[in-house]
Amino acid sequence: MNAENSCIVIFGASGDLTFRKLIPALYNLYKIGRLGEHFSVLGVSRSELTDESFRQKMRDALVKFEKASGEELDKFCEHLYYQAVNTSDAVDYAKLLPRLDELHDKYQTAGNTLYYLSTPPSLYGVIPECLAAHGLTTEEFGWKRIIVEKPFGYDIETAKKLDVQIHKCFEEHQIYRIDHYLGKETVQNLLVLRFSNGLFEPLWNRNFIDYVEITGAESIGVEDRGGYYDGSGQCVICSKTTYCKY
Repeated sequence: MNAENSCIVIFGASGDLTFRKLIPALYNLYKIGRLGEHFSVLGVSRSELTDESFRQKMRDALVKFEKASGEELDKFCEHLYYQAVNTSDAVDYAKLLPRLDELHDKYQTAGNTLYYLSTPPSLYGVIPECLAAHGLTTEEFGWKRIIVEKPFGYDIETAKKLDVQIHKCFEEHQIYRIDHYLGKETVQNLLVLRFSNGLFEPLWNRNFIDYVEITGAESIGVEDRGGYYDGSGQCVICSKTTYCKY
């Protein structure tokens, strides 16, 4: 999969993750030349936004979180587009067909499409099925990839069920399951610290540790994301091991 020459479709584009994390990450890739010029970003959600209003919202986020400015910011925002879709209604996905054709033609991306699910986990099975119903998962014209964030299911059984659902629509090589907490440096270094340190190795066990306290220090609260946390919970998001099929 080439990072260039593709259309990146973000489901849940009006949500917090998109403007705080995803768009800033794409902007940083653009700045270092990893996206080139033959790419587009299509935001998808239920909110009724225009291309211009979506661009303005993302521009404001980039100014706030990345201190972005100038011609580079302007050029990046020109690659942003928006399409309102009821993601729970398979019929409504027909709106994506002409929009994707338009963007692939304009940016010469040859049908290469990356779907990023920045949505509640309850939609992780629904969205692939709706995309497949409209022929948007096949690789007859360009590659197709899908990214799903954790929490991937609510327990091992729902994770397995969700895995089966997604595999009905995408092949394994098309699926990326993301657990961004595993990418944190502290998490990656825990095992090294535990087993490679002569001071901690003999002491880090149930005979010497009374309890473990984990503090999640955040600068923001739940804000307007109550509906999401009602279904997931912060402890689930931060501590649950994501199920992956290898």
